Amino acid sequence: MQAFKILFHQRIKINENPSFRTLPALLQKFAEAIPFENLRIIEHRKSLLSKDGLLEKILIQNEGGVCYELNTLLYHYLKACGWDVTLLSACIYDQKSNDWSITGNTHVTILLNHDGEKYIVDAGFGANIALAPVPLSGNIVETANGQFRIKRAAEDYKLELKLADRDKDWRIGYRFSSGDAITDLTQLQQMQKIIETHPSSPFNKSELLTKRTGNGLYVLTPSSFTEWQDGAAAKQTINKEKYNELLQTKFNI
Repeated sequence: MQAFKILFHQRIKINENPSFRTLPALLQKFAEAIPFENLRIIEHRKSLLSKDGLLEKILIQNEGGVCYELNTLLYHYLKACGWDVTLLSACIYDQKSNDWSITGNTHVTILLNHDGEKYIVDAGFGANIALAPVPLSGNIVETANGQFRIKRAAEDYKLELKLADRDKDWRIGYRFSSGDAITDLTQLQQMQKIIETHPSSPFNKSELLTKRTGNGLYVLTPSSFTEWQDGAAAKQTINKEKYNELLQTKFNI
């Protein structure tokens, strides 16, 4: 357990366990150090979702991952620090089709209980991460990445967001229920199988990497690189050689 925490601290460059007050700083450092990326999915390389498997992949091999890897890793860390956390499955809202994702509950997020309040903590939502705990009470949280809130629906909750310098209006990120707890490794493995093989999965088509910076965001695909800096985006078309270079220089992969 101690070795896991030491490796986690080394990877994201922190020196001590977080308090609730410093949790946003931890989430920022996590997002700057560990990219959201789907390279193993595209390359058909096996990823183990056990705690030891995630330790090896992300903390030792210095890779990133998708939601069921990043948030599960963070869940294990927070639990090791004594936090009251639960892994939840969620369903992404597909902005293109204006409907819920056909793949169903294949997003993984974290429910945090702290001082009688409940929050969503999510380090695996790509460019849409809140970078702070978002309370289920509905209060708006504002961070460098935008505004975030959770609205109660009839039978579940919806995470809504308005990204800084990108969204004019609120939009739905995903829906979840406190009853959708993930209690078994096989549940994560089933989500992984769907994301890796389902025709409607957006993550088995082409490489996608995102990573936060101190004042913005990197987004990399095989054909483009976008750098958001202080609210302004600079996008360039790239070739395979440039793509491989950026993997190393910007994402340390």
